[in-house]
Amino acid sequence: MEGPNFEYSTETREELFYNKDKLLANGDRWEAQLAANIAADAPYR
Repeated sequence: MEGPNFEYSTETREELFYNKDKLLANGDRWEAQLAANIAADAPYR
């Protein structure tokens, strides 16, 4: 699911490599915002 952090701009290419720990941390960071976006969009689905 595309979240609010859809732009990937980094200083180095290595920063774009995601492992499981980095993906889980990213999910924890955006989980509340994504849930709010889904709830706000629910009446239109």
